[in-house]
Amino acid sequence: MPVTLLSARPFIVFMWLVLFAFCSPAAAVSLSHTEEHSLDFYGTLIARRFISRKTSDNGDRTYLYFGLRGTQQLSHDWQAFGQWEYTVSATDASRNATRLAFLGVRNRTMGSLDIGRNWGVLYDVTSLTDRSPLFREISYNYVDNLTRGRAEDLLTYRRSFDLVHTPVQLALQYQFPGHQTDRPVTKRYGKGLGASLEASFTSRFSAIVAASTSCATRVQQRDVGYQKQIRTLAGGLRYQSPKWYLAAVSNRSNNAIHPEPAANAHPAFSEEVLMKVMLTPSLQPHVGYTRLRQTDSGYRRDVLNYEEVGLTWYLGKNMQIFMDYKLNNLRHHHRQTDAADKGEIGLSLIHI
Repeated sequence: MPVTLLSARPFIVFMWLVLFAFCSPAAAVSLSHTEEHSLDFYGTLIARRFISRKTSDNGDRTYLYFGLRGTQQLSHDWQAFGQWEYTVSATDASRNATRLAFLGVRNRTMGSLDIGRNWGVLYDVTSLTDRSPLFREISYNYVDNLTRGRAEDLLTYRRSFDLVHTPVQLALQYQFPGHQTDRPVTKRYGKGLGASLEASFTSRFSAIVAASTSCATRVQQRDVGYQKQIRTLAGGLRYQSPKWYLAAVSNRSNNAIHPEPAANAHPAFSEEVLMKVMLTPSLQPHVGYTRLRQTDSGYRRDVLNYEEVGLTWYLGKNMQIFMDYKLNNLRHHHRQTDAADKGEIGLSLIHI
């Protein structure tokens, strides 16, 4: 595409890229591609509607996220890479934000090293159950909550190798301390360390463990009861075939899990299970279970406890219709944080 068009009509070019990304049969829109470098545009548009008796959960939740990712060949063995991703809500501008933004280098044998806003290493485990349209992995993966979901100031090293004839993927991560005084207290962070290790025992079965330790800020310790060191351990199993997908995840942490800040001075435990099956080339039902418990005043109480059932109908490679329903086992406990049943219907145009 001529540079003059990009500079003269950026909005028109951007909209053209969005439409082309959602309609093109290719994997992504290639803005530039040679043997030395590549730059691709991608995006996903999800039109969805929540259905719930809880007013705050009832309504339109349509959103779009899009991004750029590229590589630059530095030499035969070295490559630079980067990615930027942004999300836009159709109904709530306060949700508009940068999802990912990182740069790194990769070596054929030594692995990769990147820095910026990225996924925390604990998500390497909890991503195993992040496979249903909506009600997934929400027991731990709050955004900007240490290294459990997407987070800032992450330095990440990844390498793949064989260990006793078993393919292994190793990740080591450091989070630089932040100084954002304008953020909510629960989204601030001190320095942190994390690691994950995944072993693929067969082409279909794998196991993964991850651990992290983070320093709470003084304000978090003083105002919301965080312990000085926040430690989390996670483990998961996955079986995947052309027809079946089965995953189970377990998490343990000494605090800083509960959506209510004042309840974060106690240990938390969660389990998540997800099963998906391709009944036909177009229909894929799924069932899942999520439970999050936290110790409070000497006993464990449920913070989240629900089953979900859903169905995805694939209309093509990049389009799907989905339905999901959350059966909340806490619906009779109105003092709980999340006690309402919820339903969701939607249509997504995916281009990744």
